[in-house]
Amino acid sequence: MGKTKLKLGILGCGRVCEHYIEKILIPERVGELYEVVACCDVDENKCKNVAKIFSCKAFNDINEFVKYKDMEVVVILTKSGQHYEHAKVCLSNHLNVIVEKPLSLRVEHAEDLIRISAKTGKFCASIFQNRLNPAVDITKKAFESNRFGKLVSVSVRLRWCRLQEYYNDGWHGTWAQDGGVTNQQAIHHVDALTWICGRVKSVFAISARRANQLQAEDTLVAAIELENGGLATLELTTAARPKDIEASITITGTNGVVQIGGVALNKIEQWNFTDGLDDGKKIKDNFTEEVDNGYGISHYRQLRKIFDTFQIGKSYKVPFLAIECLDTLKLIHSIYASIELNRKVELSENLSSSKLGL
Repeated sequence: MGKTKLKLGILGCGRVCEHYIEKILIPERVGELYEVVACCDVDENKCKNVAKIFSCKAFNDINEFVKYKDMEVVVILTKSGQHYEHAKVCLSNHLNVIVEKPLSLRVEHAEDLIRISAKTGKFCASIFQNRLNPAVDITKKAFESNRFGKLVSVSVRLRWCRLQEYYNDGWHGTWAQDGGVTNQQAIHHVDALTWICGRVKSVFAISARRANQLQAEDTLVAAIELENGGLATLELTTAARPKDIEASITITGTNGVVQIGGVALNKIEQWNFTDGLDDGKKIKDNFTEEVDNGYGISHYRQLRKIFDTFQIGKSYKVPFLAIECLDTLKLIHSIYASIELNRKVELSENLSSSKLGL
């Protein structure tokens, strides 16, 4: 079967779309894979600008957009609080969807998207590009092959800078549309914790607003117990100044330690094991990459895999389907529920935040 470009629609032509245009949906990355055939945004000027760049059809009404027959896949880049509503409309109109993180703000909404996806036979995937970073991938393989021995502890640190103007757009940092640092910026790093080290058993968290005015938190710390007995900590903030400093995860086991660092989990900073393989320098050289910012450069890897799924079929699996993102969303809600209830929360309680997405 000859490879043909997948016909892509863009829903949401704002800030995240700008990054996609500059770094992701460019010929050097995915030009041979995807063709942008339509875009949609309620802001006519933003939509016209994107349409001009891709020479594609522009829509200002989602209900007209989803009826456009030339699309196969829609990438949803709207406000976080709109992801569920927009993904639901697209899936219900028999369109495959790729949703920027978060898939949705509510667990029940994510579960609804999973049901609609199964009913329509169209996939619903969410962007968790850092799972495909070489540094993350090789660390996950080391964990799964038991190089760490018994897991001792995991430290997740996000020290990023978001100035007040970021939160003055009417939706960032609000409970109804976004959440705070945990759900907006650090969701990728919370996800990396469970992606590499397994599911969480319990969490106790506290949060604060240290430098910014917003409804939710700009700073959070949490103590976590994993199902495998390992302990973990989260240290998350957008109150770092004057710029993004660090996004890291350090995994310590009885047989070794690995630290993934950089600003986007893109560098192997430490790779030390007791098994005598002495492969630290080789791993650092081969699995570290340079990135410009916290977005990283693995979006194209995920888009490539989705393209391959369409072209090759059942031998490939679409990454990362909605059902593969549920654990992270449930953990986010447990973290917020712990703050709201001022106690340790067991993940088995299946608690939801009384604020996020409402």
